[in-house]
Amino acid sequence: MSESTTLDDVVVIGRREGIAERARDLIETLINRALESPIGFITALVGLIVLGSFGFLVAVVIMPYWMYRRRKYLGAFGAVILLACVLVAFFAPLIQTTDTGGNANIVPYAKATFSDRFIGPTWDHVLGTDNLGRDYTTRIVYGAEVTVLVGVGTVLLTAFLATGIGLVSGYFAGAGLTWSMRAPPQVLGLPGPLWWFAALPFSLFFLAIQLAIRLADLATLGLLHDQWERLSEIAGLGLPTKPGPLPDIDLVIQRVVDVWNAFPAIFLILGILAVLGSGGDGFFGLGRGPDIGPQADFGDEWLWEVFPRTTVVIVTLAVVLAAGNSRIVRGAVLSTRATQYVEAARALGANNARIMLAHIIPNVMATIIILSSINLGVAVLAEAAISFLGFGIPEPFPTWGRDAGGLALTYGAQYWWMAVFPGLAIAIAVFGFNMMGDALRDILDPRLRGT
Repeated sequence: MSESTTLDDVVVIGRREGIAERARDLIETLINRALESPIGFITALVGLIVLGSFGFLVAVVIMPYWMYRRRKYLGAFGAVILLACVLVAFFAPLIQTTDTGGNANIVPYAKATFSDRFIGPTWDHVLGTDNLGRDYTTRIVYGAEVTVLVGVGTVLLTAFLATGIGLVSGYFAGAGLTWSMRAPPQVLGLPGPLWWFAALPFSLFFLAIQLAIRLADLATLGLLHDQWERLSEIAGLGLPTKPGPLPDIDLVIQRVVDVWNAFPAIFLILGILAVLGSGGDGFFGLGRGPDIGPQADFGDEWLWEVFPRTTVVIVTLAVVLAAGNSRIVRGAVLSTRATQYVEAARALGANNARIMLAHIIPNVMATIIILSSINLGVAVLAEAAISFLGFGIPEPFPTWGRDAGGLALTYGAQYWWMAVFPGLAIAIAVFGFNMMGDALRDILDPRLRGT
């Protein structure tokens, strides 16, 4: 400390260090409280999804330069394509090329001029027009919004589902568990396994009450922890308990995944879309439940306005892709679970939630990132396929897959641009995303690094 430092400076510095230390203690306390219950574990996973979304946006910007420095030139080219798609999708209303003619009720991608039908590529219509006189340049620019939303949304939701399933399945593989079955003594005294089935409704009811109490404890940041613990004891109502055996969780989950994978992907996609419909309203655009969250409306142009139109497609594709990805994540979790640092954490008394979040997930994150980068191209191609078949995002919003199909199949032989340019946009995007995914795999996989 220099001689010019006064006593007041020392006091200020001490206060700042004290505030920083208290902030660190508070954050650590919140993390510890969050990991004490299943609700906290789910909250932590949701937080990872939010942070992953912001991380993706940052990665899109720096990915081209990073891969170029790694001498992955094709990967850098693919990252540039991804960045271009994101920028075009985000600024689509500013860079669209069709004049609305002063009519604010007709959005650019829906404006039809019958006098401009079947015009080939010209200076006014760089990519030509369709059978209704709609400009293909504008429709491809706005179609980039669907491509980005479906691609990124499917990747994030697939990663969440596959990570959750693979993490739980791999971590608890080979472990049979027991839990307390609460029920009246007459039920627990039934002979054989009958008591287990008779006590199950009682046990689930009291388990739901305890989870609600845990949620209230988490909502108050544990400030009323002792009172909630007493309420949790009261929730048992003094009923007798008996240990209830649970089968191997991994065995049950993997048999469900087997059935999940047994369905052909295209039939599963079309079946889910037939049940959910086109969406756009309801709970975040799912077409079901109360109108909560963004709702689709005619004239939507900006990226965040178009999101509810894509919710059903995102959920459908994520459900289909998550089954296969969960197997890969499970394999990575199995190998990580056998490492010595996980055994050391368990020996020091760390609970399962802490081991999974602090030790397992960070060490399988490379596998998750590689799967996500590969799924990006798969999701874009799958969305184009179902739009080509007439499902997916409903009219009038444009998608590359629908513009490449439909009436383009009828008129494409005579007016070649109707099928070529939308198909070319799909091909370039999928090629770029796949090249970026391959380069990312080479960089993150130690066995392929430098090849």
